[in-house]
Amino acid sequence: MLTKILFTLAVIGLVIAVVKFRSRPARAPVRAPAPQPAKKLEKRWLKALAISVVVLMLAGTAVIIYLNWRDSHQILQVQVIDSRSGRVSDYQVYRGQLQERRFITLDGRQVQLAETERLEVAATP
Repeated sequence: MLTKILFTLAVIGLVIAVVKFRSRPARAPVRAPAPQPAKKLEKRWLKALAISVVVLMLAGTAVIIYLNWRDSHQILQVQVIDSRSGRVSDYQVYRGQLQERRFITLDGRQVQLAETERLEVAATP
């Protein structure tokens, strides 16, 4: 109960302070001093640092995108083995097209595995 009263008084005090702050007359803007040559040099250095950070970030992003693309386009040799009949089917698949129970081959065939089939994957040399 006491915390509710204190919280209410704090909110009332905050509202009064905001109203008083807003009712003050506005001050005239203060004129900034002319920039010194040392500050210009500092601004150039800071700008060069910011540009280099952005370029580094873009280069890192490009490398990550390339590595992801290269990994997803690696060709894998996939064997589908039917556990009932023992029949083996060979396929070539991009790594990015290989999912848990289905895949799309290099020639565009969509293969979905049955519950009785087993999948073996090996990297193509």
